[in-house]
Amino acid sequence: MGTRSLTRVIPRQNGLSFSEGHHHVEESVINMYRQYDGYPKGHGIDLAEFLDDFTVVNGLGADTYPKKTANGVGCLAAQLVQHFKDGPGNVYLEALNGEPGDSWEEYIYTIYPKESEPTFISIYDVWKKECIFVGTAADLLHKYAEVAN
Repeated sequence: MGTRSLTRVIPRQNGLSFSEGHHHVEESVINMYRQYDGYPKGHGIDLAEFLDDFTVVNGLGADTYPKKTANGVGCLAAQLVQHFKDGPGNVYLEALNGEPGDSWEEYIYTIYPKESEPTFISIYDVWKKECIFVGTAADLLHKYAEVAN
């Protein structure tokens, strides 16, 4: 049996705490379900490695951009799905509804991008009913990569 997780992308906004995003599915651009390896030392590390050094911009001009660039929140969400979906099974997009735990997920990862600012990630442990991490991709790598090695 796999460790299930959900990953959501919610644009950063005033009044929405990083540790409470799991309760605001209606704000999310996507709801990506991962069937296996959803624990922080698995999906958390994979997600942090994907997001590390990512730049979110507003509009693409004639400038040269680094490879890890997204033209807004929707572009970042699309690239996230493209990165994790490599064939049939394991990763799915689900309807944006329900309460934490309705998809049998154990963890909910919420990504909070904002143009020209660091992207934050929170990890909510559904069974413990608590937020166990809030920080940047580099913070997540620092916390869980050391534990994994």
